[in-house]
Amino acid sequence: MKLSQEVKVGLFFVLSLLLFGVMLEIGNHWKIFDSGMPYKVLLASSTGLKAGDTVKLAGVEVGTISKISVLEDKVLVNFEVKPGTHIKQDSVAGIRMSSMLGGQFLGLTFGSPGSPDLPPGSTVKSSDSAGVDAIIDSVGGLTKDAKQLITDLNRNQNEVMSKVSAILDENRAAVHSSLTGLASITSKLDRGEGSMGLLLNDKTLYNNVNALSGSLKEVSAKLERGEGTMGKLLADEELYTQAFSAAKGMNDGMRNLNEIAQRINKGEGTAGKLVNDPALYDELRETVVNLKEITRKINSGEGTIGKLVNEDKLYR
Repeated sequence: MKLSQEVKVGLFFVLSLLLFGVMLEIGNHWKIFDSGMPYKVLLASSTGLKAGDTVKLAGVEVGTISKISVLEDKVLVNFEVKPGTHIKQDSVAGIRMSSMLGGQFLGLTFGSPGSPDLPPGSTVKSSDSAGVDAIIDSVGGLTKDAKQLITDLNRNQNEVMSKVSAILDENRAAVHSSLTGLASITSKLDRGEGSMGLLLNDKTLYNNVNALSGSLKEVSAKLERGEGTMGKLLADEELYTQAFSAAKGMNDGMRNLNEIAQRINKGEGTAGKLVNDPALYDELRETVVNLKEITRKINSGEGTIGKLVNEDKLYR
């Protein structure tokens, strides 16, 4: 089949566009048209990182990775950045993720403002960051733990619900009776039956309480104004002074009584001897007995005094 001139021109145009796109892509990664400043960094691992990946300074694209090679115990990553890019001596390089779906790049930090620029060809400080595999493993562990936790929660929930159901089954009659009694109580309260019902529904009781509150308020006002005996006791300082003096006098009197009681206990004075001297008590007792005997004889008419008291002839 012979192609027409128009078809040939169309195919040539399409192939030219494809070739131009491929050249742009290659030039973007290889930087054929740019002369970048070379730097390098040593990493413990370069998982997911490859030549041609982007280099970003604080999230802004500034270059690409030119080469990745393995040393004895480190991975050497060579990269180039655009001219004019300021990489400080305390800037730090590390692997960063473009997104959770994949894709990685070499990330650089600004460093301190006062730190001098690192000359091209120097080695940038590095910080090991968690790779995708480590993150996935960590997420997998968390997922496993979460799954186990959910399983335990479901099992515990089932056990708790089973125990609650068993308790309800065992006490269903008691619970029903309690609910019935509670409903009866609330119904009585609504109807104003019983003391609690009256307290809740009787307006007279409320009015009485309100009146009592007013009376108490009035009494309190009178006390504050010094009216009445209680008011004077609270407000009259002179009366308070007199009451204090009287209380002090009573206190002195009690002190004197206490001293008298102590003297009596020590046997001092007549009362003390009467209380504490057995001989005086015996003499007094004997005197009382003699007086009793004398009065008996007088009442019986014995002796002169008895005759004087009992015989009328002697009086006449």
